[in-house]
Amino acid sequence: MTKKIKIQDADFEAYLENALKSHGYLFPTTDEQMSVFEENIDYIPLPKELESPDFVFEDKKQTLKKRVIAIDNSEGERNWALAAREGKDIPEDMLAKMKRDKEEAKKKKNDNR
Repeated sequence: MTKKIKIQDADFEAYLENALKSHGYLFPTTDEQMSVFEENIDYIPLPKELESPDFVFEDKKQTLKKRVIAIDNSEGERNWALAAREGKDIPEDMLAKMKRDKEEAKKKKNDNR
C-alpha cells in the first residue's frame, strides 16, 4: 500500500518531478524512481526483423563511383605567369617554344592513356 502524502506539507514541485520521473514522463534519476518505472512499464518485444541491426544495411548496399571535377584555373595561371615575368611581355621565340612544349606534353599524356 502506498503511503499518502499531504501535498500541502511537501514541496509540490519536488513531489511532481518525482512522480513524473517514476512513471516515465521524465528520465528517472534515482534507483527508487527507476524501480517504480520498471514495475509500471510493459514489456514490448521487438519485431523479428528489428532484432539484428543488419536490416539497416540490407537495401542500402551500393557502390560509390569516384567523380573528378575539372577546375578551370587558367585565369589564375595567367596572373602567376605575369607576376613571374614582372609584368613584361614574353618574346615570340619563347612563346613558340612554350606552345611546342605544351603540345608535346598533351601528346605524351594522350599516349599514356
